[in-house]
Amino acid sequence: MTDDNALIKKTGGQSVVVRSQKMAAALSSYARALTFENRSRRSLYRLAGFSPRTRDRVFSVILFYLFVFTFVLPLLGSVVYYGFIASPRYNSEVSFIVRSSAPILSRNRYASDTVEPQTKIVQDTAVLLNYLSSPAMVQDLQQRTDLKHLFGRSDIDYLSRLSDPATQERIVKYWKKMHSTAVNPKSGIVELEVVAFSPKEAHDLLQLVLKLAEEQINKLNAGMWSSLQISSQRDVDAAAKELTALRKQLQDTQNETGVYDIEMTADSIMKVVTSIETKVADLKSRREALSRSVAEGSPQLLDIDRQITAQENQARALWNQTAGASSDRAGNLAEYSTLFEKLNLNLKMAENKLQSAIAEIEKVKLVSSLQLIYVDNFTEPTIPDESKYPNVPLTLLLSLLGFAGLWGLTSGGILLLRQKFD
Repeated sequence: MTDDNALIKKTGGQSVVVRSQKMAAALSSYARALTFENRSRRSLYRLAGFSPRTRDRVFSVILFYLFVFTFVLPLLGSVVYYGFIASPRYNSEVSFIVRSSAPILSRNRYASDTVEPQTKIVQDTAVLLNYLSSPAMVQDLQQRTDLKHLFGRSDIDYLSRLSDPATQERIVKYWKKMHSTAVNPKSGIVELEVVAFSPKEAHDLLQLVLKLAEEQINKLNAGMWSSLQISSQRDVDAAAKELTALRKQLQDTQNETGVYDIEMTADSIMKVVTSIETKVADLKSRREALSRSVAEGSPQLLDIDRQITAQENQARALWNQTAGASSDRAGNLAEYSTLFEKLNLNLKMAENKLQSAIAEIEKVKLVSSLQLIYVDNFTEPTIPDESKYPNVPLTLLLSLLGFAGLWGLTSGGILLLRQKFD
């Protein structure tokens, strides 16, 4: 038992010694690594040219200048500009809708197929919105007013006025910033807002924009009606030319056949045939009466027979001219009747076509003289009482938050960089 205890004490003493040796080796290794790290850091400081104290002073100076240049000076500039320098801007607003007068006119003068379709109104509204921001609007405005003086005069602050030289492209970009539009897709109501540097200028400029917009819409529709009028006039000319050709053909046929009117010719032939038949009957009566007193073959009977034969041949020729076979190449009234009916039918159709074309062009001329599409501003352009820009309290609050955020981001980056040196 005593030997076992001695053996346990000996073994336990050896394990303690081993653990102490391992701990000493670990502490020695950590001390060597720490010494190497300190040497590397000192080498980095030596390479950068400053010591830890100098480093702290440099980072403090950097943070100070960041505070000045990213927060203090920008905020001070905002206070000076928005509070004392910025020119006030006045907004004039109006709401309008593009309407058509064609539905009203169609109830009184025209058929239902002339009613302006809803899609045309949508297209005109889209064209109008595009025109408001286009270079064409700027050109039309420059013809009516002096935009360079309106937006670029010297009493407007430098950052707000139209910069020199006021080229066409610069004016277009500036105009896009000085107006805004919004359209309700369900109702088609357009809200237009124009900005200027005095209440009267904003109001007058908005009225001028509305006038130019309506003129542009009417110009587009006038072009459409002009094209339609040209097309209608072409139809009238073609119908008149066709009618003239048919009338000439009818006249040539009348001259060629010698027949002016089938019914009149037939009536005249019937009258002649009736007259001839009456004469033949009279001659036959005379011959019968004369044959009782003179012998057959006498000159008087032969003369009457010749007259009867001539009259009958003439009547037969007239009948052949009317409906029978004709001995010449001219044809008969039955053939002429078919030809004249065809010519008269074509002539009547050409006359109806010409009348329809004339009625159409008259309608087009009447409608084109009216204003079918117009800009209906159901609210009058407002005369602003006070400026919406600059809103000094709101602008300074946003500037304070923005510059504080900028200063916070830059300072945070510097502090992260400083931690890399620790």
